[in-house]
Amino acid sequence: MDKEIKDLEGILKVITALFGKLPAYIINSEKEYPVKIIALKNKALVINTNLKFPNRDRVLTVVHNGSKFLAHFIVAGGDGNGIEILTPTKIQITAASRQGSRVDTSQTQAGMVVSNIINVNDVSKAIGFDDKKVDAILLAYRTKLAKAFPLSSIFFAGRMDNRLRLMHHYDKDIFIVDRKEKSTASPAFFPFDEYLRIFENSKIADSFTSEICVPIKYKGYVHLGYVQVLSEKPLDLEIYKQIQTFANAVSRDIISTGVFQESRDVCQVMDLSMGGISFIHSPSRSFSRSVTLNGTILFDLNLEAGKKVTIRGIIKNIRNQETNFRVGCQFYNLTEKDVEVLEEFLNVGKEEETNVVTQESAESTSENETTEGSEQNSTSEVSTEESSEANSAVDEPGDPFGAAMEESLLGEGLSPEENTNTEP
Repeated sequence: MDKEIKDLEGILKVITALFGKLPAYIINSEKEYPVKIIALKNKALVINTNLKFPNRDRVLTVVHNGSKFLAHFIVAGGDGNGIEILTPTKIQITAASRQGSRVDTSQTQAGMVVSNIINVNDVSKAIGFDDKKVDAILLAYRTKLAKAFPLSSIFFAGRMDNRLRLMHHYDKDIFIVDRKEKSTASPAFFPFDEYLRIFENSKIADSFTSEICVPIKYKGYVHLGYVQVLSEKPLDLEIYKQIQTFANAVSRDIISTGVFQESRDVCQVMDLSMGGISFIHSPSRSFSRSVTLNGTILFDLNLEAGKKVTIRGIIKNIRNQETNFRVGCQFYNLTEKDVEVLEEFLNVGKEEETNVVTQESAESTSENETTEGSEQNSTSEVSTEESSEANSAVDEPGDPFGAAMEESLLGEGLSPEENTNTEP
């Protein structure tokens, strides 16, 4: 290790500066998984993870300025359903390097492309303006929803309210069967105790004991609003699924209006791994608007025929290549579904690459043993090149979601649900 921080003040400074503002991962069974940072409160980090651990030790990592920070914690509390309160013990700092399987498209026939690029800031700005097409869609859906559920509403705005902000922090929908019976709560949904705090500060009548609230998201990432249904009688899982489908339909139709100015450029993918991607982009007007160093973008990644994922990434480098630009992105908290598709694609690619290398090696050996010396030299050159590329791949991701952990959230004694001014 290059360095180790053990004093609490120094540890908290690093956590405050990096964790919650950069892509964070948690180590489990020697593998790293994206982790949701909720807040820093009372000198402890609050996270949300669905992973199961054999003990109370936790290690979270971030990469910054070519260094990897491994923060060691002890679980001090939580709700037993994914929300954990972690007390820091030390931070180790070492040189960062590229990890995991990687597909170099110059060596494959994959033909992967990136399309529909948009900066996350432009997503929020788009819904802040009046748009007749969007208003018409919302009116139609509100009317349709009211017929089935009279006590319902659709919230849609460029700025989050407290309810939407907390669903964003916990990354869970609200499904309260009976507000007066905690035993009816499910750990798969928004924490029951946190919901009670929201309810106490709301203007909802006490007679309403059941609620379903599902976020309206831009391609599963950016919270735009929510669909809310209230009831004096318990709502069931079937109704929740209906509201979930309804919210997805609202999102789909709003996106189809073109209110979100996605780039029309189609970009060739040069390099892909579980941690990031690089692609070629022409110097177009949309490039100047959407692609900025340390900015966060969303885009569709077409892996192969019929297989597509939506990616959220931080632009960590932009390299001028005479007529075009090569853009390097670090992935940021992808959805579980997109992670699964990527893992499957990269694992298949890795197996195919291994088979090709093995076959070529066998053929080369059978042809002539006298070429062994030159082959060893060639292998050495390839290893050196890969090592150099891995070192150059590390860059500063920047601070894309600093607003997710505002200074008011970081203060001692203030819980995230008490903050009503955090930006999305």
